[in-house]
Amino acid sequence: MGQDRTLARGARTFGSVLLTVLALVSLGWIVRDLTQADRTVDVWWMWTGAVPRAEGGVWVSSFLEPTLLLTYAVSAVMAVRSSAAAGILTSVGLTTVLLRIPGLWIPNANWTQGVDEDLQTQLLFSTIGMVVLGAALVVTAATGRRPIEPDGAPPAGPADEPAALPTRGGGTTAFLVLAAAGLVVAAWEVRNWYEIGWEYYSRKLTGERSTVTLLAVPPGWFAWALALLLLVAGCTAAARARFSRAMGLVLSAPLLGHGVFPLAYAVKMRLLENFSELNTRDQLLLASMAFEVLAGVVALLALARRAEPEDPPGFFEDPPGMYQPPPTGGYGQPSQGYPAPPPDPYGRPAPHRPPGW
Repeated sequence: MGQDRTLARGARTFGSVLLTVLALVSLGWIVRDLTQADRTVDVWWMWTGAVPRAEGGVWVSSFLEPTLLLTYAVSAVMAVRSSAAAGILTSVGLTTVLLRIPGLWIPNANWTQGVDEDLQTQLLFSTIGMVVLGAALVVTAATGRRPIEPDGAPPAGPADEPAALPTRGGGTTAFLVLAAAGLVVAAWEVRNWYEIGWEYYSRKLTGERSTVTLLAVPPGWFAWALALLLLVAGCTAAARARFSRAMGLVLSAPLLGHGVFPLAYAVKMRLLENFSELNTRDQLLLASMAFEVLAGVVALLALARRAEPEDPPGFFEDPPGMYQPPPTGGYGQPSQGYPAPPPDPYGRPAPHRPPGW
């Protein structure tokens, strides 16, 4: 994804199709839960952490489904139109693979016994398909690149131009908020590990008796994956890499979801109204959720602005046009590189020079 390469039109179209399929899979499981709910709003509250009973007692989706559905839909459109298509496909693909891997063992784990076998089979094949599609997005971004201006031809459109860099201020701001959010998420996981010990904390990584829906990502797994991706996105934004805007914008979605849905539950339970009555740990937890939402919004705003092509060069970069030799005429042609000598003050003739000197 350097300056001299972009994603070919066919690769962008293929990536958009893969993203559309992923969006339809997420939408399908959301619709399944909506049909199982006594009230439509029950699905929303289930995503926030309040778990009303479903018909049959089984929920499938989690807050990740609507979060990724929105990400897939927007990315499918932008992959066709944006010069940052390679960064979009890579970021969405890596996020999908990392967050869907636990679904390969959860549906058939021994703690999910009692779930309908047909539903378990559907979930397993659905998860395998999502992991494969996520990996295919990364492969498409890696193998579908081509030179930006083949044979010196100008770019055919905006999507064929080099991916835009973040502005200097935007890259620095995105680094600060994304890296800080990643450290906050990781810090809470370290604290949880210390509080409950490895025996119980390992269940938060595997999902054993720590997930309430069949497609939910184990909370510990999700937190560590999110923290890792946020730190990488923050560092690339600070370095103003070509794919940093796409990566930061994509990862803002799960970051916002990780904060918005628990905060909605806190509002429902009136925890914010009684904030002063909570213990210090719960107050810090609510403050961390609010910070994640703020960090996600700030990152979106900071990376939405593109750097101008004539962005001033860095400290160690030479201004454009420096060290270019002056044009000169060939032998026998009038010289354009050196001015004529000044006239002699005593009226003496200028020395004879061959033409073209």
